[in-house]
Amino acid sequence: MVQDEQVVGRYPNPGITPGEFEQFVAGQLLGAAESQVEGLVVSLHEKIAGVDGTYDFDATVRYRFAGMDFLVVVEAKAHRNPIKRELVQVLRQKVQSVGAHKGVLVATSAFQAGAVEFARTHGIALVTAAEGRFVFTTRDTAGAARPALVACYHGGAGVRGMVLAADDEDYPECVAEFLLGRPRV
Repeated sequence: MVQDEQVVGRYPNPGITPGEFEQFVAGQLLGAAESQVEGLVVSLHEKIAGVDGTYDFDATVRYRFAGMDFLVVVEAKAHRNPIKRELVQVLRQKVQSVGAHKGVLVATSAFQAGAVEFARTHGIALVTAAEGRFVFTTRDTAGAARPALVACYHGGAGVRGMVLAADDEDYPECVAEFLLGRPRV
């Protein structure tokens, strides 16, 4: 019983506040890649100036790879209703404005089909954090071999996702590759 309580403690509580969810995403999900990337820095509410204004992101991830600096911007949505395409479009616009290398939207709810389609087209990663697992619904490494993850369907007809449990041996590597966009080494 103690083991079960420890595992449940790593995942978001259904009554989690938006601020607590942002901390969960930054620490438990994104912070897991620390062993896989050089100079990983995950920040909450970093303000970044873009070409059309300044944006306050729920989380940002900065790291180095092959002598280059990378920026990943993250929005964390503790919503009950499915995430609409418009939220993904806004994130894409912010990614372009601040010159980020990748955008990630993490939610406690599912994504509407239009949101998933737009994200796949534009390289935005979508993740649903639910029931003790992270469900990756898009990635920008089209054509690459899938990692050793349990395959599932998520978000409706024809939308293939992957389930990744924090207990999986390759969890940090998959977070680095699929969410942070770090190439395979």
